[in-house]
Amino acid sequence: MIKLAELLYRAINRARRALYRAGILKAKRLPAPVISVGGIAAGGSGKTPAVIAIARALSQRGLRVAVLTRGYRRAGSGGVVTSLDADRFGDEPVLIKKSVPNIEVIVGENRYDNAIRNQADVFLLDDGFQHLQLHRDLDVVIDHPGFLREGRSALRDADIVLQRRLTPRVPASLHGRRVFAFAGLADNKQFFDSLGLILAGTKGFPDHHRYTKSDIDAIKREANADAIVTTEKDAVKINDPDIIAIPADFAIDQKDLDRILAAAARR
Repeated sequence: MIKLAELLYRAINRARRALYRAGILKAKRLPAPVISVGGIAAGGSGKTPAVIAIARALSQRGLRVAVLTRGYRRAGSGGVVTSLDADRFGDEPVLIKKSVPNIEVIVGENRYDNAIRNQADVFLLDDGFQHLQLHRDLDVVIDHPGFLREGRSALRDADIVLQRRLTPRVPASLHGRRVFAFAGLADNKQFFDSLGLILAGTKGFPDHHRYTKSDIDAIKREANADAIVTTEKDAVKINDPDIIAIPADFAIDQKDLDRILAAAARR
């Protein structure tokens, strides 16, 4: 059943891409460069850490950066992220804003309308490879296996193809201790395996899970460990000093960063 759904999803996206390539459908242009960061697989590729790495690099060059993102599973109406409220804006937009505070993060389905209402030197289109309605000056695509939204032939439309190179920043104080890890990602095992710690146990939740007090209480009862850890994406939804957030860095080669910076300086 999953395979059939994947094939249907790929066929729809292939047809849409063909219509845009043929000029039958037209992408809208923004008055500033647009850099899309996306993937051919749904979830687990590290798109959010990649957006953070690129946004930070652009911001450090003195550019005004705005990230256009959908804000999946948010409860609020969206808009410019003005607080670290994951329920209102979504976990990924809040994580981006928390990681790079001096940029704007704008949440909403209509990313073109959101962009033209806000000024920036460069727009980053989060999870944008399939968002063909918006013209992009550079397509950065993470090539990672999983539930494929498109076949690998779609990579021919990418300007830069990145491999998933995600490294967790584990505090030295956790090494040699028994740790309980939990996460709500597309691939929780990937996170658990990357920690390199003595795991007393693990618990996985669905991607973008919204934690309740009973969830956290159950985790603490089950843990039986020296420390409890989770991802930064999960931690922004949990206000608990007893839980340690593990950040993750996406490594991008300098030659690819240089191409991204050059695209941001166009026009």
